[in-house]
Amino acid sequence: MARNVFISFRYKDGHMYKDELANLFDKNKDTVDFSEDQDRTGMSEDTIQKYLYGKLKKASVTIILLTPLAINYNKSNGKYDDWIYDEVRYSLEDREGNATNGLVAVYVKEAEQDIIGECYHLRTDSTGRKMIETFPGIKQFDNLAYKNMLNVKPEYKTETREKLFDSNLDSYCSLVAYDDFKNNIGYYVDLAFKKRNELYKYNIVKRLT
Repeated sequence: MARNVFISFRYKDGHMYKDELANLFDKNKDTVDFSEDQDRTGMSEDTIQKYLYGKLKKASVTIILLTPLAINYNKSNGKYDDWIYDEVRYSLEDREGNATNGLVAVYVKEAEQDIIGECYHLRTDSTGRKMIETFPGIKQFDNLAYKNMLNVKPEYKTETREKLFDSNLDSYCSLVAYDDFKNNIGYYVDLAFKKRNELYKYNIVKRLT
């Protein structure tokens, strides 16, 4: 199927990854768009909004490239002043002419240590002994992508164990390693597209305060 995607990225350390991903899509069938590295100084909220609405108009899935400089949002005077933040929050809007986009967060190797941590799960084995399992978990970071992970409503949770989550189905925004995403773009984009039609299953966070 044709895929219409928007790539959200930090230009300084992400433009090479963005270019590589864009080249993996079918230029004759897919629509790939992205923002530019523009100076926001003096730009009003309305100007930014109109610019991004135009960019996001054809997109149904937003890919968030998590490079080291893109993990946490930039702030100015305590307020978010960040292209990626605006791109994701406008992607999550449900407005005339553009329904809520699906989300995929793709992290590069250099950002892994700031995103993936070790978590612990306490379980009881068949003999009644208490056991501790360790497994990769997600560190907290200041990003709407993070706020839309592990956010499935209890009645729709795929993983039955309370403190464990299916890495794709139990998050509105899947978190995927860059190489894994490159090797199976169709799967992750199609899954994000499917979840945008199942918004009722997730507690969606559309903006940060």
